Amino acid sequence: MQRIKAHAPNALLMASIIIVAGSFMGILSESGMLESIANDLVKVLPKQAVPNLHYIIAFLGVPIELLLSTDATYFALFPVIEQIVSEYGVDSSRAIQFMMVGNIVGTFICPFAPAVWLAVGLANVELGKYIKYAFFWVWAFGLVLLLIMYLWM
Repeated sequence: MQRIKAHAPNALLMASIIIVAGSFMGILSESGMLESIANDLVKVLPKQAVPNLHYIIAFLGVPIELLLSTDATYFALFPVIEQIVSEYGVDSSRAIQFMMVGNIVGTFICPFAPAVWLAVGLANVELGKYIKYAFFWVWAFGLVLLLIMYLWM
């Protein structure tokens, strides 16, 4: 019971996040909001960019990660972009895979990621200086991974 009590808060938090995310996605999908957001976004974007939007978001994944938390990206941005590009015949799994690469690499400089705070704390470095130093290295690494992925798929 002591072990369960010690670890229950973390397990319950993760379970809660998954339940809330599933509920959020269900509400967005079933209410028509996801489709409406996607349609409105398509109206304001340049016509040439829309079928390649997943590549654009993947390319900008690292800078986007500085603005949005990982949860916001996965549960709000990705479903909208996936909805948009799937209307143009892009395979949903391909679109999500490309966007995830930029996002995952960007997590290493995300000020919303607890692991980054832990790392800079252990290294005794200021977060701002770390991001300033690492930003272009991390972005370049992400772009190389995207290029490899594009050529591989």
